[in-house]
Amino acid sequence: MTSQLLSSELSALIQDSKKKNPDLRNAAEKSFGDLKALPNTSEAQLAADLKRRPDFVKPFVLACGTKTPKFAASGVTGLLRLVVSNGLSSDSLRDVLQAFQECTSSSLDVQLKVLQALPSLLQNYAESLKGRLLTAAFQVCFSLHGSKTAVVSNTAAASLQQLLAFTFENVAAEDGLPSGNETMVAVPTQEGSNAVHKTASDAYYLLNDICLLMEGSQPQVLDNARLTPEFGLELLESLIVVHIDTIAKHPEDVHILRTRLMPFIIRTLSEKASYNVTVRTVRLLRLLVQKLLPAMIAETEMAMSLINHLLDPGSSATWKRVLCLELWRDIHDDPTLIRSLYTHFDQVKENKNLVGDHLAILVRLAAEKPTLIELGQRSSGFETHHNLPAEQIAVEAGGLSGAINLPADEMNLNKPGINATWSSVRTSCIDQVDKLEPPILPATYLYSLVLICINRFSDGLAKFLLPFTVQFDEKPKRKLKSSAKHQNQEAPRTDRHEELTKEPAIAQSTNASAPCERRMPVNPLRLKDHEKFDQIRMSALIVEHCWPALLATSSTFLNASLDSEYYHALIRSVQRFTQVAGVLDLETPRDAFLTTLAKHAVPSATIGPVRTPVLGSFTNQQTNDFLDGDETKHGDRREPHSHFTMDMSPRNLLCLRALLNLGTALGPVLHHSWAIIFHCLHQVDVALIATSQRPLTQASIDRTDENETPEIDDLKAEKSAVEVAVSRLFESTSSLPNEAFTQALNCLCSLVYNVSGLPMDHASDQPTDQIESSPKVTRPRHNRLASVSSVRINEASTSKESIIILDRTMQVAQCNTARFCQSSSTDSGWTILTQLLIGHLCSSAAVAEVRISAARDLDGLISRITSFLGLNVSPNETIRQCLEALSSAVTCLWESEGNKEGLSCSLEIHSTALESLLSILERCGDTLQSSWDLVFSIINSVFKSTDPSATEGKPRLFEVAASASRSPKLARSAFSSLQLICSDFLAYLPDRCFLMLLYTLNCFCSQSEDFNTSLTSVALFRNVSDFLQRGDEPQSRLLVDEDVLRCTTDRDLVDVVSAQGEDISTSVLWMFLVLHLARLSLNNRVEVRNSALHTLFGIFDTCGDRLDAGAWAMCFRLVFSQLLSAMVTTKVNSMEDSDFRSWDDTSVILVRSISNTFNQSLGTLSGHQALTFVWDQLLAKFALLLNRHSLALSCAIFSSLTENLVEIERTFCTRSISLDVAWGLWVDNVPISDALQKDADNNDALLAYVQHVRQLHHMLPVGFGPDQARALMVKLKQCIIESAAVAYGSDIDEMTSVQKLVLETLALVPMSAEEVLTQLVEIVSSFVGLAYRRDENKTQKGKTYIALSKAAMGSLDSLAKQPSVRAHASTAHLLALMIRELEVPIRLKYKRQREGKGVPTWKKATSTLLSILDANIMGECTGSGKDKQIMWEAIVSISDGIMAADTDSCDSPSAISADQAFDIESFSRLQNVIIPSLGSPAIPDKIRRRYIASLFEHSLVHEPHPDDLARPEQELLDGLRSQHVGRVQDLPPKRRSKMAYMLVDQLFDLDAVHDGSVQRVRLAQIAAPYLILRVGLVLKAYVCDQPLRGLMPQPLSHKREMHYVLKKLTYLNSEPKAIPETSGVQSEHKKHLFLLFGLVTKAMKAARRDEEMRTALTAVLDAMGTDFGF
Repeated sequence: MTSQLLSSELSALIQDSKKKNPDLRNAAEKSFGDLKALPNTSEAQLAADLKRRPDFVKPFVLACGTKTPKFAASGVTGLLRLVVSNGLSSDSLRDVLQAFQECTSSSLDVQLKVLQALPSLLQNYAESLKGRLLTAAFQVCFSLHGSKTAVVSNTAAASLQQLLAFTFENVAAEDGLPSGNETMVAVPTQEGSNAVHKTASDAYYLLNDICLLMEGSQPQVLDNARLTPEFGLELLESLIVVHIDTIAKHPEDVHILRTRLMPFIIRTLSEKASYNVTVRTVRLLRLLVQKLLPAMIAETEMAMSLINHLLDPGSSATWKRVLCLELWRDIHDDPTLIRSLYTHFDQVKENKNLVGDHLAILVRLAAEKPTLIELGQRSSGFETHHNLPAEQIAVEAGGLSGAINLPADEMNLNKPGINATWSSVRTSCIDQVDKLEPPILPATYLYSLVLICINRFSDGLAKFLLPFTVQFDEKPKRKLKSSAKHQNQEAPRTDRHEELTKEPAIAQSTNASAPCERRMPVNPLRLKDHEKFDQIRMSALIVEHCWPALLATSSTFLNASLDSEYYHALIRSVQRFTQVAGVLDLETPRDAFLTTLAKHAVPSATIGPVRTPVLGSFTNQQTNDFLDGDETKHGDRREPHSHFTMDMSPRNLLCLRALLNLGTALGPVLHHSWAIIFHCLHQVDVALIATSQRPLTQASIDRTDENETPEIDDLKAEKSAVEVAVSRLFESTSSLPNEAFTQALNCLCSLVYNVSGLPMDHASDQPTDQIESSPKVTRPRHNRLASVSSVRINEASTSKESIIILDRTMQVAQCNTARFCQSSSTDSGWTILTQLLIGHLCSSAAVAEVRISAARDLDGLISRITSFLGLNVSPNETIRQCLEALSSAVTCLWESEGNKEGLSCSLEIHSTALESLLSILERCGDTLQSSWDLVFSIINSVFKSTDPSATEGKPRLFEVAASASRSPKLARSAFSSLQLICSDFLAYLPDRCFLMLLYTLNCFCSQSEDFNTSLTSVALFRNVSDFLQRGDEPQSRLLVDEDVLRCTTDRDLVDVVSAQGEDISTSVLWMFLVLHLARLSLNNRVEVRNSALHTLFGIFDTCGDRLDAGAWAMCFRLVFSQLLSAMVTTKVNSMEDSDFRSWDDTSVILVRSISNTFNQSLGTLSGHQALTFVWDQLLAKFALLLNRHSLALSCAIFSSLTENLVEIERTFCTRSISLDVAWGLWVDNVPISDALQKDADNNDALLAYVQHVRQLHHMLPVGFGPDQARALMVKLKQCIIESAAVAYGSDIDEMTSVQKLVLETLALVPMSAEEVLTQLVEIVSSFVGLAYRRDENKTQKGKTYIALSKAAMGSLDSLAKQPSVRAHASTAHLLALMIRELEVPIRLKYKRQREGKGVPTWKKATSTLLSILDANIMGECTGSGKDKQIMWEAIVSISDGIMAADTDSCDSPSAISADQAFDIESFSRLQNVIIPSLGSPAIPDKIRRRYIASLFEHSLVHEPHPDDLARPEQELLDGLRSQHVGRVQDLPPKRRSKMAYMLVDQLFDLDAVHDGSVQRVRLAQIAAPYLILRVGLVLKAYVCDQPLRGLMPQPLSHKREMHYVLKKLTYLNSEPKAIPETSGVQSEHKKHLFLLFGLVTKAMKAARRDEEMRTALTAVLDAMGTDFGF
């Protein structure tokens, strides 16, 4: 491609120069010929061939020299191609550069091609471009740079920069080559001259000419070159940035910069240069200071002094001041540079204090325009981030510290206050190099730069010094490896130490059980052997000399209007500087900054005049003035106390957080300065309390309300962060050395005394010569800030403050629990704390709230200490100290009770001490070896001194000492400890302490202030008893001493205890415990005595199998018998007491318990002579108790006796007791009513009563005799009648328990005696009718006896089937008794509304009746005639009940049909049983007539006409002869029509011919008239009614009835003797038709239109005729 392009350009030159330029044509033709002669193998080969022909380039050079645009274009194109392809020889380079120079004035495309060729020229001919050739290349670029065409000028500028860089790159490359015989050139330097290589010489002269061109002087090698200052500065900046190392190695180049460039910079800054020149100048100065400071000390001093001068107000324009301050800002980015400046200038007396002057200027700048930054009493913020666009928020969130890249709104340029929105610019002025005019800057931008400067200044110091304060182990942790590896290097901005300054990390353990002593931070000034010690020392000097200015500047901005980001950055800078001062052990700056943070951490309304701490060398007048009178300068005059407000803001909390973090980081070296931190924290707590906010004692984050403003959210978030910082601070104290911790504790305790107003000597009794070595509370050197006292109004506020600071003290103490346990009391600070707390706790001058708070704090401290004690710590001494502290606290409370308020306070404190005791026992109870006396002493301190005399009205055996507690609350608190002892630590009690334990338990049981405590105390006796009964073998006997067995009273037992002295046997202690419980069993409080009884007998239940017969006899004699006697006596004496019922309940418990214990002892007492006596005594005592007529007591007695009898039978002890006494007790004491409650439920008592007699029957050898059976049945019936209704239940569906058990018991009655059997049947039958005898039930509301009635029916059925009933002398009488009671439910049928589930009562009665009659042959019944008549009357009456039914009263019409079927079946069964027996001559006719009349009455399907029935004075058939008008309305049939038709059948059957027996004849004779009447009523109704109907048909039911009757009438063969003989009528079986003939004939007339009816009537007449012989 190169060949083609060159051929093309040469052809063009040949063609164009034919006539105008023959030389050019000839040269072109020659070169063209050479090109054609060369082989075209490759581009590289072509380039090599062309290099060997120097004349080949001649036509292109000549073309450029013609200055003809056409020729120049072709020439430059050819040269460009040769340069690119590396086809030029070195000898032709001069001509080529000359040609390029001649083309600089050509057209634009030619100029651009020239510039395009220069980079390739540098690349391909680097070794040849030296000396004049290099100068020629620069001249070409300078010539093109002067072009007015922007693209040419800019491209030339870039080429110049490339050439300049190329030159210095060659210098650097040449410097790296080994020394040889190269030609050296002498160039001038500051010391004279210096021999350098050729390339370095070129660089020197070029750099010199550039500086000369910027000054406007004539250059030495660049002839005719022109250079503007702006471009020259740009060239130098780009050169220095890239090749500063090369320049620094060449003194000649540095000499140029010192002698040429630096004076130019100083001159430019001094003069009123343009903005762009000034910007370039400042940027170049920044580079020189950063890179070449040691080489140009004097020049830097002049330049930087000028920069500081320009920062002064009025010395220069605002934009120039901004540039100067931006220069310092960038310098502050390099901490090493700051140290270097300070070393070369501030530490040299002859030089100016550049750093110090700069910081002083910052002080002046900060206070230059107070109104612009809204300088006031405190810092105020803005509503930032809440209304900004999303993009702006994102930029601000991701911005770097100090570089706030937000655009400044032109409308906000003059807004006051420093805010990221209007106090910053998008691009710094020093970076705006392309602007010709200065930008419009925000008015507060200068102040934001000041803030950034001090932030970076502090940050640089911290990053350099803090890594040296960390001590490393020989085997450091992995986290610290990077720090150890780079110990000699400065950490980058984002390393671990920046995090350290934000939230100081503490090498501590958060677990109180594994404390570790924190190492003291290393003072870097002590690292004298370190290679960077000089820099460390210089940094310390910077801190020591510059802190006043930094403090003044920071203080100004702390009171200015800053947004959140700037304020946070300011606080971080103050925090870092303070930490640096602290680790350097510079007390004065450290305390000054701590005080400043403390002042701004408290709301302004609470801040009074600050009293400056006594701080050694803190003598800077300016700083003192600021700290002492800052509020005065700004006009801070507070309102009277009645108008003050305390507005806690997030910024106050931010300052406090910084202060707390400093305390965490500097804890080991703070010494007395802890007072500043503690006092500030206390002031903030008080301020929060004053504004009704929660203090910082609770580290929990409140929920954010959706309606809360962002400011409130910020406050909550900051408050949460402060709470975390407080926790970290207090936790860090656990890792402090003992000496440092003691100093901190002294400061805190001093603050407590100052706040509470108590004298310090109240809590310390140590001699003055131990002040330095002992932890005695000493007043720190720091004076209290007056803010809190300035707002203290009354004693209440003082007490609140005292409580708050006491809480803080305890937080510190809690974090140091391990220290108190593992170190001595003097070294750990235990003495200080206990003196402080007990002093406030017992002080009469302190208010109640403070005393209570101190007591609770002591409790919390002891609790944490005891919880920390473990296997690796010996607890004996520590626990003893804790118990002694508690004992001292309790003892001093009751020396003088004082007023009521003081008494209540003492009670509260006493309660807290008891809670502490409980905590000690819970954690360390098993290690209290010799301290149990203190434990019981503290527990018994809750009781007052009382008179031990016995309570009046009690037997001597049960004297009970009344114990009065000081307060129920105290008793409960003390009891918790006692309860714990009885449950967990009995094994650790010495034997001598058991009597004290029992005494204490008795006191708690006897006290009357708290029932729960008394009850639980009673239960604890069980624990003690179980412990005393323990043995190697659980089944071993409990050996009771002979002395104890002989005891008859409790006084005897006391004498035995006194005689045994210290060596008290277990049996004595156990019996002593039992008598204590027996004594408590008669306490006036029902809960206590019942609980005592349960516990007492529970103990016997547990250990009864371990007692022998003698022990049991002694217990019955000494305990149980005495208890029953005392109970009876107590009951009698207290009949009028309001707790009458409660004593009955206690008696019930006693009876049941004694009964159970008696059963338990039977196995041991079996065969013992005392068993009979015990049984008789029990029955005698029970008889006395039954006289009280208490149902509950009766129930308990009879159920207990039943259980006793069962157990006696099981153990075969029946012969040892008398059952007659038990029978007499049963007969004489029916538990019917209660003496206290008339309507009480007696079911349980009756159940127990009946169960008892059943057991007696079981144990009697021959059962009950006749007399006993009769008495039994009477009592059982009384139980049924007198039993109460069941609560929340009924006896409709199921019998009550009493009813069921009575029926079961009646089955036990022997039926051998007829009198007993008759009485049994009578009683059981009476149970059937109980449900229907209202007069007997009206006193027992709620009872129905329905279920009992049904069950009794079943019992009657069973009785009726017994052989003894058939063998009875009067079976009829027994059956009559049964049937009479069954009649009632049958006759009431639907009239009885209350029926249970299952079979209705009347059905059950019907079935029972039929079963009874089936079981007994009616004709063979024995008995008198009267008995039989009564029986048949009952049967006839009950048959009427079966036939009858009041369907209108039926509540379930759907059941009528089924009930009808049941009655039809039942009546059929009854007919089969009583027919023909009913026709017996022994039965009066009236009974039969009554039966048949019932049949007739219930056989009527339709209601007859009243005139058709005979009146009482008429004959039965007279009504048929009456005359009356017929009825045309439809008469409905009866609902039980099937029953009626069945009864019609029965009438026809009774009148029909059978066997001709007397019984049948009698029945037929009585039934015949009723049958004639029944049929006649149907015929007469037809005769009267049908004519009136006309053409209307007869109602269906009437028609059906008439057809049915006529059919039955036709086929009836009546009994011949049933109807008397009639003259003229000769018929054997159809006499009934003759009597009805008249009605039949009339019916025939009425049925003239009813063919079907006529047919039926004709059939009747035909039957009559047939019988009469027609």
